[in-house]
Amino acid sequence: MMKDPSRTSTAHLRGGLVLDFIFAIFAFALPAITLLSLTYPPPIISQGQAQRIFYIHAPIAWIALYAPYISCICAILFLVRRDERFDFWSVAANRVALLFGLAVIISGPLWASTEWGTYWDWSDYRLMSFFVLVLSLFGYFYARSVTDHPDRRAVLGAIMSIIAAISAGVTWFAIRLVVPEKHPQPVLGTMAPEIRTTFWLAVVAYHLIFLLFMRVAIRREYLRATTERLQFRG
Repeated sequence: MMKDPSRTSTAHLRGGLVLDFIFAIFAFALPAITLLSLTYPPPIISQGQAQRIFYIHAPIAWIALYAPYISCICAILFLVRRDERFDFWSVAANRVALLFGLAVIISGPLWASTEWGTYWDWSDYRLMSFFVLVLSLFGYFYARSVTDHPDRRAVLGAIMSIIAAISAGVTWFAIRLVVPEKHPQPVLGTMAPEIRTTFWLAVVAYHLIFLLFMRVAIRREYLRATTERLQFRG
């Protein structure tokens, strides 16, 4: 049986207002970075203005790749300790991973359409491995939806979370080991100073947004669990 974190849940919902306020302030860094990426660094001549999508696409892709690992670690901790709080963290991480993964799926083709002349290349192992990752995240939430039993739902979610983390690992290796015909190679060591500065500021900004979304998603899970317990007792 899972541990009942009702006391921790109540304290969690009442506390952390200062941290929420800090994250809300940092959220305003996103439009500032977006404006900076549109005006400060010069575009790459061969790609034109569409290359500026890079400052969105790359940071969110990083987060979409490692957030499933956060979920997987929490899922394994849940399976070992049967503490519901780890399931909350696991769900939250995969929820944000799916959100950022969809953003990658949308932003990538917009960039590719100008660079490649097509929105999608089905022969690109990087694209397809990332597409499988997004499908596995959808599968995670579908698996959780097939049962209303909290313990069974968490166990199914933990299994799917491990599968999603494996998918993220396959994508990570595909990016570094497979040489694509079209997809850009890593360019971190060859950036112009303006591009490098803007890129790393974007990385920081999107990670702050990631932390904000994680906090909101975790709080959502506490609220959901509290509501389910109240309905059960009623």
